[in-house]
Amino acid sequence: MARIVMHERDHPYAIKLDNGKEIHICGCGLSKNKPYCDGTHKKTQDEEPGKIYLYDESNNRVKIVSFYY
Repeated sequence: MARIVMHERDHPYAIKLDNGKEIHICGCGLSKNKPYCDGTHKKTQDEEPGKIYLYDESNNRVKIVSFYY
C-alpha cells in the first residue's frame, strides 16, 4: 500500500556527536542522501505556511488543494 508521509520541517536536524563533530539529518524528506541532509530543503523555504506541497522525483513542487478542510 502506498503512503504519503508529511514533513513539516524546512531545515535539517543538527546532531552534535561526542567527538565534537556535527551531522545534519534530513528534516524535509527530500534529500537523495537520506538520512543525511543534502541541502534540498532550500527548495521548501518559500512554501506558504499552512499549505501542503508534493514533490516529484525531480523535486518539482505542486501545491495540493484539499476539499476536506
